[in-house]
Amino acid sequence: MGKVAASAKVSSLSLGEGIAQQNPLLLELVTRAGLMPVLSNGEAYTFFAPAESTLAQHQQDSPEQLKAFLEQHIVKGSLTTQDLRDGADLTSLRGSSLRICRKKGDILVSGVRLTQPDQLFSNGVWHQMNGAFQPSKTSF
Repeated sequence: MGKVAASAKVSSLSLGEGIAQQNPLLLELVTRAGLMPVLSNGEAYTFFAPAESTLAQHQQDSPEQLKAFLEQHIVKGSLTTQDLRDGADLTSLRGSSLRICRKKGDILVSGVRLTQPDQLFSNGVWHQMNGAFQPSKTSF
């Protein structure tokens, strides 16, 4: 039998299927937000998954609120930690800008540290975070 390194092995599962297997609360919120088809299709996405404690605070949100919250954490393309360059700006599905910062061996995305990066799936990458992105302020 060969050894399996979870962080280096690309799963045959989609991001959506990985969420379904690994995180029931995130599965519930992604499904209610209508984003499961996005994370299960053939297009590549990177999901900066909010911490469980943050997700729990959004359980009572409407589907529209959930979609707005979760879309801030998803970007197009499959980006591993090697692709996340210090000072780079990414654009979320919601249109908000996410800034990458490498600091003392950690990777921060808009100030939130990645705790379990590079979970590779057939259509993208899941990076678990220790918090969540704050909603972007809209000016009127």
